[in-house]
Amino acid sequence: MDSSVVAIRARFAERRAEQLRPLLTEDLVRAWLDEPGAVDREPLSLVARFLDARPPTERLSVHESADGRWRLVRPPARRGETYRLADRREFTDAGEAREACLRRELHDVFGYGEPPADAIDGPELREDGPVLLGYADRVSAAPGEALAFMVSAEGVAEYTTELLRLRHTDDDPDGPGVRVEPVPGAWRGTHRGHVQRTRLGSHIAVRDAHGATTGDGGFAVAAYVHPTHVTGGPQAVIARWNDGARGYALGIDGEGRATLWLGDGTRETAVHADAPLELHRWYGVAASYDPATGRAVLVTRPLVNSANSRVSPIVVDDRPHVVERRVDAAFTPADHGDLLFGALTPDAGHYNGKVERPGFWPHPLSRAALVAAASDDHDAPLRWAFEPGATAASLVVPCVGRPGLDGRLVNLPVRGVTGRHFTGRVEHYAVDPRGYAAIHFHDDALADADWVPSHEFTVPADLPSGVYALRVAAVDGSCERSVPFVVRPPAGTATGRLALLLPTATYLAYANERGLGHVPAVPPGTVFLEHRYDLGHSAYARHTDGSGVCYTSWRRPILTLAPGFRIHLSPFMLASDLYIVDWLTELGYDFDVITDHDLHAEGVDLLRRYRAVLTGSHPEYASGEMIDAIEAYVDGGGHLAYLGGNGYYWVVSFHPELPHVMELRRGEYGTRSWQARPGEYHHATTGERGGLWAGRNRAPQKVFGVGFSAQGGGPSGHYRLGPDPDPAKLLHDVPEVFGEVSLHGGAAGNEIDRYDIALGSPPDAVVLATSEGLGDGYQYAVEELSGTHPGQGATEHPDVRSDIVHFHTRGGGSVFATGSIDYSSGLSANGYDNGLSRLTRNVLDHWLADND
Repeated sequence: MDSSVVAIRARFAERRAEQLRPLLTEDLVRAWLDEPGAVDREPLSLVARFLDARPPTERLSVHESADGRWRLVRPPARRGETYRLADRREFTDAGEAREACLRRELHDVFGYGEPPADAIDGPELREDGPVLLGYADRVSAAPGEALAFMVSAEGVAEYTTELLRLRHTDDDPDGPGVRVEPVPGAWRGTHRGHVQRTRLGSHIAVRDAHGATTGDGGFAVAAYVHPTHVTGGPQAVIARWNDGARGYALGIDGEGRATLWLGDGTRETAVHADAPLELHRWYGVAASYDPATGRAVLVTRPLVNSANSRVSPIVVDDRPHVVERRVDAAFTPADHGDLLFGALTPDAGHYNGKVERPGFWPHPLSRAALVAAASDDHDAPLRWAFEPGATAASLVVPCVGRPGLDGRLVNLPVRGVTGRHFTGRVEHYAVDPRGYAAIHFHDDALADADWVPSHEFTVPADLPSGVYALRVAAVDGSCERSVPFVVRPPAGTATGRLALLLPTATYLAYANERGLGHVPAVPPGTVFLEHRYDLGHSAYARHTDGSGVCYTSWRRPILTLAPGFRIHLSPFMLASDLYIVDWLTELGYDFDVITDHDLHAEGVDLLRRYRAVLTGSHPEYASGEMIDAIEAYVDGGGHLAYLGGNGYYWVVSFHPELPHVMELRRGEYGTRSWQARPGEYHHATTGERGGLWAGRNRAPQKVFGVGFSAQGGGPSGHYRLGPDPDPAKLLHDVPEVFGEVSLHGGAAGNEIDRYDIALGSPPDAVVLATSEGLGDGYQYAVEELSGTHPGQGATEHPDVRSDIVHFHTRGGGSVFATGSIDYSSGLSANGYDNGLSRLTRNVLDHWLADND
C-alpha cells in the first residue's frame, strides 16, 4: 500500500535527522553562509544533501519581488496553486533572506536554533494585473517574408508595437549591460487590446453532420480504457454532449468510477459502477441505453495481461461487473457538436489515460452483448481504428464502417503508445500495430494556442540577419512584453562568412519550464508561470497524470525567451546565446543568424554557404537531420565552433504536418527528468528510436570532439592550458590559466563536456585546455556509471571536467569545442580582453584567413 511506503520513508528521514543533528554548530552554519565551496565538504555536505533530498513541497525558498524585497515562501503543494508566504518578515538584503531561509529549514528539520516566531502559512503570491502575451507563427523569417504575431492583452485597452534588435539582454552590472536597439520606423503603431483564449486538453473530434452518432432511438458505446489520473471531476472517454447537459457520455467520474451520463437539456443522470477503476490498469467499458424502456446498462471488466498494466493478472479479479438501472425521461440527443473521444466538450471533461477501439451502435445492446463487447475486441458497426502505421504521425483516425466519420486529433494526443494487447516482446509499433492500438490523452496538452493573428508584418528587405523581437507595451505603461524571433539572410544566400546557429530545439525543450525540483531563489517569472498552465509545458515537465511531456510547441507564448522575464534558470537559453551575438558584434565580425529549425528543414546546403558556423551555448536537443547536416558540413571542409556544453545529447523530431511541434521520448538512461514507459521509446512523428544519441551509437564525441561529462552546482571552474602542442597557434596570447571570470562565476561550469577516445572522440584531436576548480557539486554523468558508489565528484574523479579541443576532418574542415555552457558568459569579461575571447578570436581568424 502507498501508505506503507510513506511511513517507511518518514521513519527513515526521522532516523537520519537524529543522526545528523549533532553535527550542526554555529561555525558550520556560518561556513555554509559565507563560503560557497564549504557545502562540498564534510560534515556540511552530509546535512546539505539530506536537505536537498527532501520533497520540494517540504522546502523553503527565497522569493525576490519586482521592487527588490525578499520573503520566505513555500512552493505549490499541487498544480493550479502557486507559491505562498511562509514568514511575516520582509528583507531588503538577499543575504539576510537566504540566512533566514536556511535557519528556518534547520529548525524545521533538525530542531536547531530558535523556533520561528514569524512563521505563517500563506497567503499565495499572485502576479495579477495587466498582462501582455504573444507569440509568432514561426521561429525565423527572411527579408520580404511575412510574420504573423498573436497578441493577448489582458486588462490592457491599448498597446503599442515596435521592432527591436537584440544584442545583449542580461542586466548584470559586471557585463556589457542591456543592449537592445529599436529599428527606426519599423512596425510602430498603436492597437486596441483584446483577450485571446487557449484551449488545453487533447482529444479526437469526429465531425458528424448527419447525426449518425447522436443515439436517437437508443445506442450503445464501448471502449478499452487505461485511466491514469482521477481529477475530482468528470472525464469523458466517448461523448456526444452539448453544454447544458444534453446528450450522452461514457467515462469516469470524480471518484474514478466508470460512468454513463445522460442529459435531456434540463437535467443530468449518471449511472455509476460500484467501485473506482484502478489506475494504470486496462479495462473494457461498455454502456447501453434504451429510451423505449428507460433501461441503462453499464459493464466494466479488467483486461490485464502480464505486460499491459502496472500489476500482474495474478492479483486481478477479471470477472465482469454489471450495473443495470431504469432511467426515465433522462436523454435527449445532442443537437450540435462533434462526437469526441477523450473529452466531454472541447472545453471540459478531458480524460487522462489511454483509449483503444472506441465503438458505437445505433441501437441498444443486451446485457450479454455488452459483456461480450467489454471482454474482447468488439465489432461495433462504427468503430475507430487507433492502430499506427509505419509512423504514428497521422492526425486522422479512420472510422471502420463509415469513412466519412473519420476522427481528427486535437492538441496531439500521444500515439505510438502501448495498448491492451502489448506483450513486451516487440518494442516498435510498426512491427506490432495490434499491441500499440491505443492513444494517450491528457487534460493539459497543448499543440497550438490557436489564437487569432493580431498583426502581420513583412520583414524589411534591408534588415540585417540577427535576433529581433516585437515589443508590445501598454499605452498606460503598466506592462510590456517582447516576442523574439530570428531574421535569416535572404533565401539561398549568406551575407557573412560566419553563421551563428541558435539552438531553438533546446529553447523549445525548456519552453516555460517552471522548476526542476527545489528552486532556492524564486524570481517573479517563476511565480507567474505557476498560475499560468494555460501557456503549456516544457519537455522537462510531467502531465497531470505523471507521464512525461513528449510534445512541445512554438505556437504559444514562450515567456522563458522573452527579454527581461526572469525565472529560476535565468540567464539561460537565448540570453546566454546573445552573449555570443554581443561578442561577435563588438569584435566586428560579419555574421548571419540561423536556427535549428532552419537547419532541420534545409540540411547541409544551409551551412555550406559559410566558412564557419558557431553553435549556441547549450544545443542539447537535435534531430537526425541536424546532426547529419553538421557532420556532412565539416566533412566537406566546413569549420564548426561548438561553444557550449551538454550538446547534441537527446534525440528529437518534428511533426511532419505540424512543424512547430517537437517530439522527445526520454529513454532508459541519461540525465532525465522523466522516462518514457516501457515499449514507448519510438517517436510517433518519425518512427525512430528516442533517448540519447549515444544510445544510437551517435555519441556527440564522434562529431564534436567532446560529450557530456557532468553537471552540478557550486562554483564554476576555470581553464588551464592542456598538455598537447598547438600546431595551429590557436593559443597565441592566451594565458596559462584563463576563464576565471564570467557573468556566472568561472567559465567552466553549469554542464560540461570532456574529450574521451573510448567514447568516440577523434584520436588526433588536440586538447587545448582543461578545467580546474570544480567542486563535488559536479557529479559524473549518470549514463557512464555502471554502479552507484562514492567518489564521483569533481575533486575525486578525473573525468569530471571540461575540455577545450580542436581537430581536423578528412575533407579539410575542423571542429573547435569548448565543452561548457558557461563558456559564452566569459567572452565579455574585462572589456572583452580575456583568455576566452582571445582563444575564440584566434580560432575564427585562423578559419577566415585560411585560403584567402
